[in-house]
Amino acid sequence: MIDIEEIYKEVDKLNIEEVMSIIKRLINIKTVVPPGDNYQEYVDVISPYFEALGYSLEEVTVPNKLIQEIPHDLRGPRVNLIAKKDFGQDKDVTFYGHMDVVPAPTEGIEEWRFPPFEAKYLENGKIYGRGVSDMKGAMACLILALQIMEKLELTPIYNISVMNCTDEEIGVWPGIRYLAEQGYIKGIVFCMEWQIHPTILVGAAGTLDVTVETIGKSCHSGMNFLGVNALEEMVPILVELMELKKIVENRESKDIPGSQKRNLTPMFNLDIIRSGTKSNIVPDICQLVINRRIIPDEEYLEVKQEIIEAIERGKKNSKALEVKMKFNYMYPSLRTDVNSPGITRMKEVMKLVQNIPENRINYRGMAGSLDMSFVAQILNTKDIIVHGVGNHDSNAHGVNEMIELKDIKTYIKEILVFLCVNF
Repeated sequence: MIDIEEIYKEVDKLNIEEVMSIIKRLINIKTVVPPGDNYQEYVDVISPYFEALGYSLEEVTVPNKLIQEIPHDLRGPRVNLIAKKDFGQDKDVTFYGHMDVVPAPTEGIEEWRFPPFEAKYLENGKIYGRGVSDMKGAMACLILALQIMEKLELTPIYNISVMNCTDEEIGVWPGIRYLAEQGYIKGIVFCMEWQIHPTILVGAAGTLDVTVETIGKSCHSGMNFLGVNALEEMVPILVELMELKKIVENRESKDIPGSQKRNLTPMFNLDIIRSGTKSNIVPDICQLVINRRIIPDEEYLEVKQEIIEAIERGKKNSKALEVKMKFNYMYPSLRTDVNSPGITRMKEVMKLVQNIPENRINYRGMAGSLDMSFVAQILNTKDIIVHGVGNHDSNAHGVNEMIELKDIKTYIKEILVFLCVNF
């Protein structure tokens, strides 16, 4: 019989040097995407940890023909690491973490307290660095948990696979999508994303980027009657899109809780506009990028069509010589089943480790997008756990991204209980 107190005691004995020795090595590798050109270096650093634990390793590279579909300037092979160990069980679990991180600007109104790619621990228990929350910190926790499992000679109730994957932050062809299509993922999927708080993810929004271009004719600004101002002729289209925004953001999911005391709502953002090179030249091109968050209640083709119709209405009042549209469907939406075996087990783990009653567990939808949506579609599963080591103050994607040592220890305990304890 598993001695839970022995597990807790061993985790509590972890010192900060043991924790930081792994976190620093992972954070120090600049796997920023785009361009994502250091994935092989990351794989080379993390592989020995699993190899030392007796896991078989395989590197799988996403084919270039698929990567060419991603509309970013990317460099280097998109190599993914698969670590597997058969414990002779009839059930499987796949742990997932992405190795890429978003850029970490060091100039601007807000500044990093410490170099973002040099993980820093403070005496108050906080650990700073780009990717500690999203999501290299969780992978470090998994390694520490597996090391403790071996030290205590615990036998998990699952065969274990671990996926370290590419390009989650840019979508379209993240590594985990390719691995799912190739049949590498088995059993319950445990995505080590998000937060340590007792929250169950019910659903997540999909992401669609739409690029709209108005084409005009350049000329001298002092003789603007000779040209067609592409920026000005974008305005009627902007007007229609803003009207559509009001309609879209008034919707909400029928059953997926969101934030601000509403169910999950779709989002419609006019995020980027580019036009002109010099004030004395009438611009001949104006480019607008729309970011649309699609909730699980919506259908992609219907979302696309209503955007097209809004742009067509705007064209009627625009003198643009041509209007172009390009749709980049980055992620589908995700819906999970809170009563599925894996998620049900995770609820029991949270109750036990965090010492909370059932009614303290929250159910929420996420306006952000996850590459788990591809996995759900490909494997036809809703049994996907999304649970990480971040907290409400982690500021993932922002400056001074942070996690806390106390949450690290809680998360390691949860992983060990999930893997080894029979309820």
